[in-house]
Parts: sequence; structure tokens; C-alpha cells
Amino acid sequence: MKLSFYNPKRLAFLGMVLVLSSSLLGARIEKAFSVDNTMEEMQKYSDVLSLVQKNYVDKVNITELNEAAIIGLLSKLDPHSVYMPPKNVKQSAEEFQGNFEGIGVRFNLTSTKDTVYIDEVIPSGPSDKVGIIAGDKIYAIDGKKLTGFTEDSVVKHLRGSKGTKVNVTIARSGMPMESGGPKPLSFEITRDVIPLNSVLAHFMVGENTGYIELSRFIQTSHAEMISALEELKGQGMQKLILDLRDNPGGYLEQAVQIADEFIGGTKTIVYTKGRVSGFDDIDVSHPGQAYEKMPFVVLVNSGSASASEIFSGAMQDLDRAPVVGATTFGKGLVQRQFPLSDGSGLRLTVSRYYTPSGRSIQRPYEGSKYKHGVTNDESDEQDNFAHTKDVNANDTTHPKFKTPSGRTIYGGGGVTPDYFVKEDTLTKSTIRIFAASIPYDYIRNFISDHAPEMKKKYTADSFVKDYRVSEDILKQFLERAKEKKVEFDPKEIGADKAWILNRIRADIGRQLFDENVFFRIHLENDKQFQKAFTLMSEAQKMALSFK
Repeated sequence: MKLSFYNPKRLAFLGMVLVLSSSLLGARIEKAFSVDNTMEEMQKYSDVLSLVQKNYVDKVNITELNEAAIIGLLSKLDPHSVYMPPKNVKQSAEEFQGNFEGIGVRFNLTSTKDTVYIDEVIPSGPSDKVGIIAGDKIYAIDGKKLTGFTEDSVVKHLRGSKGTKVNVTIARSGMPMESGGPKPLSFEITRDVIPLNSVLAHFMVGENTGYIELSRFIQTSHAEMISALEELKGQGMQKLILDLRDNPGGYLEQAVQIADEFIGGTKTIVYTKGRVSGFDDIDVSHPGQAYEKMPFVVLVNSGSASASEIFSGAMQDLDRAPVVGATTFGKGLVQRQFPLSDGSGLRLTVSRYYTPSGRSIQRPYEGSKYKHGVTNDESDEQDNFAHTKDVNANDTTHPKFKTPSGRTIYGGGGVTPDYFVKEDTLTKSTIRIFAASIPYDYIRNFISDHAPEMKKKYTADSFVKDYRVSEDILKQFLERAKEKKVEFDPKEIGADKAWILNRIRADIGRQLFDENVFFRIHLENDKQFQKAFTLMSEAQKMALSFK
């Protein structure tokens, strides 16, 4: 079995499109229910719940039963209509708002659940300001040892309202030793608002070509994109590669605004249709945007979903830009999030969206399950075929559509790229070694031991150009894997050697510098990116002929 392993930014809200506006909600709900005779069924449910509470042989938790009933109800609808407990509503709001309040670190909890490794410190954030660095190990928060902590409990203790304080006790390699290890350091950190950026990286990849990695569509995505575009334009960008791979979606409104920047005139970008007419909508472009004639290429893969498919589907339908990579996720449903009285929420599918040509890219589903879901199960041959093979002219399962120039495009299961390039994959052995955190253990220790001298020796540019990871590292990994009883095939590891060494180098670069360094290195062996780079002449022709 080989699995896709493009990068580590797949998120829990895969394939989600949310609508921001909430006007006329009451009228819409009333209209939706007025045509259904629901009161009788609701009374039946109330009777059953009451009978269980009064007569069941054991004591029951009515709240848990009620939530289970709601989840069961929604499982009969579609894969994206879900019930959200109060804590999930808060977490989801933070993810889409583009910020949260905390100390500004990315961490990993050890398997023994007694130490937190700091993998990344957000520049100019609260932790950075007091001197915490990547590689530090937190083993106490406000005096409480972390033994038995879960990731959720670590987050709960580290996050908090802006202006509140938290004390962390850390160990740092290279510090004075005492019995049992390095002498602990104590830091008092004042929590603050921490931005969650959706533009993970932006930099020049050629003399006049820019690259932007957009990880999701949140409330700040359009503003972030404009900022990145203007910065790259100031560096000489005349062409662009926009990377939407593994972008799981988000706010439809943000996808439309970003698409509008590249589309001149008043053309349809996307339209939605639902059973309740109040959820029908159409979004069109507006003339006079700064990037309407800029040549660019869109990168997608099987993790590109929802809002990503709205964007890439519009560019393909309108003959605006070549789409390169692998077939996208295939999610054409739009959700509205309804608040419930106890702070929980209902995320309900209210409409379907269609690309400008009238395509629905929704894959077939039955209830909460996709018939051929995007999985990592090698037994799902149809899924693997759908996302690792190009659609050909004889394929009858994908309805055909035409673009204004006469090109054939396909619906019925994701956006099929104009240029199909199979995604890079990894063997089972490599995945097991990474899952066991063996490479990350090395990187943590390396950063702890060598960060100061490395930063003196290298700039970001010279690190990308000159630094290489020794192949001897692989021997250390394999010895460590044997100690941890991780099964692997040396031949499989050998097949993935170039990828492993590149990934370690990229991760070291990220911790020493930033995400730009990570992606600059990561793209070096990226076949999909390399193909996109060769298509700039075609992108230019499409931009010039676009009306």
C-alpha cells in the first residue's frame, strides 16, 4: 500500500463550505418546517425519551441519549450535516475567525504524556517575547506536572483570555545541569490574541513567478491573499502558482472574494440551490480588480475540497487558468451553522453549489457515508482509482461539460485537473516510522542542540541553498525504530530516502526560520509543482484571451 503524504496541514473540517450571513434565519426555518408534518413525530420522540427515563432498568443520562438521537438523525442525511457539542462550537469559531487567545506555540505531547515539546514559536507572539524557543520542553504548567495530561488538557491550560498570565516550567538542552537533567527555567507568559494564518507561505520561485500556499478559507483569507500578492508584486511577480492542495475549504464568501480578484467583468463564479429558496444565491465577479490579467496556475489534489473546488472549478469553467494536480475531494454541499440553546450547534446542509458551467462536483453518498470515500484504505480500489487516475473521454460516470473555448471538463466527483499529475506517495514503512515520531525526536534534539550556531551560520536563503541532511541520519532512524519495535522494510525506506531527507531538512528549516523555508525545500522534489511551473506560457495565453 502507498498513501498520499503531501504535507501535514490536513484539518479536521475537511470538505466544508460555510455561509456567513444569517439574516431571515427564522423565516427560513419556519418555511422549511411548514411543509412537513413534524409535530406528531416530535411527540413520539418525546414519549420514547420519557418512557426510557421513567422505566429503563438502569439509570440513564438523558443528555447523552438526546445527543445520540440527534447524531443518529443527522447520519441519515449527508456526510456534512453534524451536531457540534459546545466545546466544538468554540473551537470551530476560532478556526474560522482566524485567531485565538493563548501563548503562541505549536506543540506535541510525548507518548508518556508527561512532557510537551515546543515545535514552533509564533514570531512576536507571547512566548517568543519572553524567550521560549523551539525545542524547549514544558513539563509543568502553573506548577502542575503534566503526567497524565491529554492534548486537550494542555490546550485548556495554555489558552486563555488576552491579558491573563500562565507560568510554564521548561527544560532546555545546553542549560546548566542538576540531578536528573537540565536545570528548569520558569517563564511567566501573558496571553494575547494569536493569528491563525491561512496563507502559510508566499515567496518567489523564479525571476518573475510567485508562489502562494493557501491552507483554508477563513474570515481573514481574502485580506491575507491581497497582502501576499502585493508583497510578491513588489518583488517582481508577474505570474503566480496558487497552491490549494489539501485546502479543505471554509467560508464560501472568502473563496468568492479571492476568485473575484482574478476574474474580470461580471461573470458567474458560483451559484447555490436548496429546497428552501431563501438559500439560493449567485455570486458574480466585479470589474476593475488588480489581478484580472495576471497569468497563474492552480494546484489541487484529493485533499482540496469545497471552497477550494469552488475556486478551482470557476477558473477551469471560465478558461481563466490551468488546473494541475489530482482530482479533488468532490464536495458540493453548503452548510449553515445554527446555534442551539445550550451552546451547542447544528451544522446543516442547506444547498448545493454549482460551478459557472452548471457542474455539480459532489461525489455520490448515502447518509453520512460516501459511497467511495477518500480514505487511506488500500481495499477501496474505486476510491484509489478516482483520485489517482485521470478521467478519460470514455468515462461515462462523469458528466461532460464545455468551457467557453470548447474544452471538455467533467462533473460528478471532484474537479478533474486539466493536467493530471499523480500525487507523491510513501510506503508503509516510512509512514510507520513517522507515525512513531522517530524523525521528529531527532529534529527536536537537533534544534535544541544546534539552533544558536545554525542561525549564526545560515540565513534563510543560504540554508535552502547549502544545508543538506546526512544519509547517516537514516541509520539512526532505523536503529531507533528497532528499539521501539517499529516494523519496516529496508527496501521501502530506501525507496523513500530522498523524500525523508528532504522532509527532515524542510522541518529543520521551518523551526530555524519560517514556513517559507519549509515550503521552498519541500517543493524541490514536488512533481505537481514542477509541472505547474512549466505551464506558465499556457497560463499567459489563457489570461490574454480571457474576456
